[in-house]
Amino acid sequence: MSAHSIAVDGLLAVTALSCWAGALGMVRMKDAYQALHYLGVPAILGMGALTIAVFVETGWTQATWKCGIILAILTASNSVGTHAAARAFRQREKGHWEPLAEDKEIEFLKGMPR
Repeated sequence: MSAHSIAVDGLLAVTALSCWAGALGMVRMKDAYQALHYLGVPAILGMGALTIAVFVETGWTQATWKCGIILAILTASNSVGTHAAARAFRQREKGHWEPLAEDKEIEFLKGMPR
């Protein structure tokens, strides 16, 4: 085995392990809000390692650019998607999105909703 193929195999292993770590982390959390934290692991770390593996294997080709664009889109949209999911979870749980005075977790706002 050459150093080239070992590097590619290692990067692909990082990709697979980050996907498994993200999935297991989501399953192990006690509620959906905590599980959202594990979305970034496969999206950023996994796709980043995959993009580097494609670059090492093929160089600056169309496949490398496509992987890079996908990585950029996942990086930009990950926080937006996480926020939208958290907002939807709260809306379904509470029946509203905005903090109200009668919400028990309003204490950190010193009793005053926005």
